[in-house]
Amino acid sequence: MNSKQKGSSFEREICRKLSLWVSEGNSDDLYWRSAMSGGRATVRTKKGQKTTHGQGDISSVTPEGSILTDNFVIECKNYNSIGFSNFLYNKGVLKEIWSKLLKESIESNKHPLLVIKENRKPVLVCFNRNIGFIPFLCKFKQGLVVYYFDDLIKFSIMELL
Repeated sequence: MNSKQKGSSFEREICRKLSLWVSEGNSDDLYWRSAMSGGRATVRTKKGQKTTHGQGDISSVTPEGSILTDNFVIECKNYNSIGFSNFLYNKGVLKEIWSKLLKESIESNKHPLLVIKENRKPVLVCFNRNIGFIPFLCKFKQGLVVYYFDDLIKFSIMELL
């Protein structure tokens, strides 16, 4: 599987899991991959146009799903290696991803939510704040707080908001 297929497959998997989480197990189709995997909003921003919805890699396709996408810009990344050690020194792919996500979040007046996976490792979720009800794995001075994705989805979406 090439990297584009791997990323697309990961985004679809996360859409399904977020849908089940937000719907409390009742629906697996509240979310889908954004147009151009978030690229539509980037193109519009470069033209000076605002995009109300469509930032990030995941969009809501139902009114019920908007509870998450109205509050967060969601990015999904699947890499051979995330490079947390490089992030400690404020460099590397994670720094680039996080910086871009923070910028998009500020522009859209939402919070950043990064879902990231390293090969043969559990899925992680990153926020720019300590969400409190889940113990975090690590916290970086750059404002990145890391949790296990599976720990997050054990709680109600309302606790996150």
